[in-house]
Amino acid sequence: MSGKVLPLVLAASVVLVVLLVFPVSFEARSTSLEQIGVSQTNGLVHNLNTTLSYSTIQEAIDAVETLAGHVIHVDSGVYSERVSVSKAVSLVGEDRSSTVIDGFGGTVVQIRSDNAEIRDFTVRNGAFCIWVNHSNNVRIIDNMVSEGSYGIGLYFSRNAQVIGNRVSGFRFFGIDVDSSGNCFFRNNQMVGNNFNLGVDGSSLVDFLNDIDESNAVNDQPVRYLINQHGLTIDSLTFESMGYLGLVNSTDITVEGIEMQNNKQGVLFAFVANSSILGVNSIDNWNGVYVAHSKNVSVSWCKANYNYEYGMKFFNSSHSSATGNNMDRNGWAGIGLLKSPESILDKNEANFNSYNLYIEYTNNSVITRNNASGLASGESGSYSIVVRYSHDNRIYHNSFSTVLLYAEYRDGSRFAPRNQWDNGYEGNYWLYYGGPDKNCDGLGDNAFHIGDNNIDSFPLMGRFWDFIVLFEGRLYGIALISNSTVSHFEFNASDTRINLDMRGRIGTLGFCRIAVPNALIQDMENASVKFVIGDLQPELLRNWNDSSNHYWYFSYIHLVNPTPENPDLKPIIYALVVSALLPSAGLVVFVVSRRRRKASKV
Repeated sequence: MSGKVLPLVLAASVVLVVLLVFPVSFEARSTSLEQIGVSQTNGLVHNLNTTLSYSTIQEAIDAVETLAGHVIHVDSGVYSERVSVSKAVSLVGEDRSSTVIDGFGGTVVQIRSDNAEIRDFTVRNGAFCIWVNHSNNVRIIDNMVSEGSYGIGLYFSRNAQVIGNRVSGFRFFGIDVDSSGNCFFRNNQMVGNNFNLGVDGSSLVDFLNDIDESNAVNDQPVRYLINQHGLTIDSLTFESMGYLGLVNSTDITVEGIEMQNNKQGVLFAFVANSSILGVNSIDNWNGVYVAHSKNVSVSWCKANYNYEYGMKFFNSSHSSATGNNMDRNGWAGIGLLKSPESILDKNEANFNSYNLYIEYTNNSVITRNNASGLASGESGSYSIVVRYSHDNRIYHNSFSTVLLYAEYRDGSRFAPRNQWDNGYEGNYWLYYGGPDKNCDGLGDNAFHIGDNNIDSFPLMGRFWDFIVLFEGRLYGIALISNSTVSHFEFNASDTRINLDMRGRIGTLGFCRIAVPNALIQDMENASVKFVIGDLQPELLRNWNDSSNHYWYFSYIHLVNPTPENPDLKPIIYALVVSALLPSAGLVVFVVSRRRRKASKV
């Protein structure tokens, strides 16, 4: 036993001798701190101005001796605390990779004072990691911010400097700038956040921030452009873009790009007389966001699987959205909010919680949109929501359900008044059960949507329209059918219309076709032939009015429509054939897209 104890005694003696002879080796930290004027204590957080030290960062900030302008130096280590900066102090970490503030799920660093600074830290694991609220001239420099819900947030805070930060791995926003103008951003890297960067606000100054290409989203440069005029942005203009925002600009064209994983896929703020064409915007918070703008058109874009809106117009009058696909977004396909005198035309908006969302928007036209698909399993899913909006013309759309908000003024309750037909044709309603005894494609009974809102001419099937070219002139041909029109072709040589009409096999289909009188008169023998599939359909009725000649056919469906399923969805695009091409008419292509998995947030 004594043989085992003796080595332990000798080892302890050696350690004691080292402590007595070489005390300096254990005073290295004390020495380095004394060199900068701080007396050594057992604390890890040091006020460099008062030379006092503390055991936590919050204790150092709250100390009565700590005043505005003081520098608080934090030694390397992991600080499991939530810090509230209520004084104009500078928090400086010893090294950003080894000085860690871990908020264990809360707001890690909340800055509530002007002229505060946080520098050289790892800030992690927070609902909000660095949150600046109503505080100006704040500096956020050279930090590593990771893990949690929100990375760096500036809210109602001006003149901030955000420089050299790496922000990664957040379920929501990496860097979110809201109502915070005149801020300076340099060399910030946003990587692997669901929504890396976003800028929003209610006034122009909120968007006037200096954000240059040294900032990057997933290693692609940020393009945040202010005061641009007559600019076209495409893959040739900018070979790569991690984020695209246009502010206070005119005559801008954005076309043929793909944007993802930001608060806005494409941002237009205070932009006029501009267009967005053929953009693919997926997995953003809002796919396309047009705010405080005027006369902006968005056409032939896809905005699917975005968290809130596929396309959102806010406070943007005379806007238009034409021929877009806005399926499977978390809140709404297309939103018109405070955007009067706008147009939604021929868009696909299906399987959103609200396919079309109209709020505080008057005197607009909403026509030829397919918004009949409802989000799977969503009891609150609606084709169209009309909320506090008046005098809109809504017709030739396909709807399943409608949500019409009642308004309250001066203690009285009334519904907004909108026109749900164009005077002779209305909308197709999936659950309309009225008859069509005269076979004109219109219901014999009106469809009552709510107080002061009536569709007087509900359609018995979906409205389809196509453009054909005949002898150098363009004509519109309109169909109402309970079938899916999977192919339409106008053969000018023998004035024949070929159709592929799909529906549940064995069921009865109908199609009412309206051909302009002017086109009929230009044809040889003033006649047109119809073929559905390879068969001639049964003609039940034909007639004409001052504008069109009408044919009403019935037939048995022989081909099922392409099913809507998670893997494949057909999207039909109409292509007007140019007069320069040898074949005059209109070709319809069926284009398929593979489903992307929605981001889990």
